[in-house]
Amino acid sequence: MKICWIHPTTRDDALEPLWSRLDETIRPILRRDTQLEQRFLARSGNFVRSLYAEHLNSVHLVDAALQAEKDGFDAVFIGCWNDPLMEAREMLSIPVGSVSEQTMLAAMAMGRRFAVVTVSEKTTVAIENDIHAYGFRDRAIVRPVRAIEPQSDGKLLLGAVDDPHREFIPRFEAVARDCIRDGADTILVGCGYYGPLLRAAGYTGIPGTGVPVVDATAVGLKYLEMMADLSLSMGLVKSNRLQFRAPPAEAIARARASLAGA
Repeated sequence: MKICWIHPTTRDDALEPLWSRLDETIRPILRRDTQLEQRFLARSGNFVRSLYAEHLNSVHLVDAALQAEKDGFDAVFIGCWNDPLMEAREMLSIPVGSVSEQTMLAAMAMGRRFAVVTVSEKTTVAIENDIHAYGFRDRAIVRPVRAIEPQSDGKLLLGAVDDPHREFIPRFEAVARDCIRDGADTILVGCGYYGPLLRAAGYTGIPGTGVPVVDATAVGLKYLEMMADLSLSMGLVKSNRLQFRAPPAEAIARARASLAGA
């Protein structure tokens, strides 16, 4: 089985310690016969903390997903909560998963009410939109997505590669405990990068509460393995009616041509 893990940005050399740590942390949880390749976008604004910026970046993400299918991958994983999951699923004929939908599906079997702790106030808007779109609203707490303060930046992220207990976890846990007081019994890490870093540091639950902290990247990839298994063994990928039916190729070609020179 071959899975392509697509990041939402171009490759930033300053974050090489992060890319290496992600690889070290994720590979051991996958099956021995699963081949995982991380890919970065050829073009990106490297900013998705905006609905419009996310919309623009989605074109690049879906293009990368289409290329992965052409290159022979069995499944595609979109490694960001700000994802064009439905758009990619419409266009591809192989399973497409993400940190968002797949982790929230898994949360249904973990508890009664979940919450997502994310990295910036603007990101809460996109994630809450997804909760509604995916039909999970009734299984989340009121104000289901909340952000750490101050918001995450490159310095905090690299610091978490070395030791997330020093700065990130205190910010994360303060928000998570507020969510628990409001009824959350499962906390999802609202970032594709911090989840593996927390799990690698042994931080898998809010101390003294019994509430798990869910590494969305690990859970999303394991869920996608199952989706790829169903595809390879039973031919089950998606419905080809209504939303996920691929549109006429010529119509898509015209739409793409309209972007020329943009």
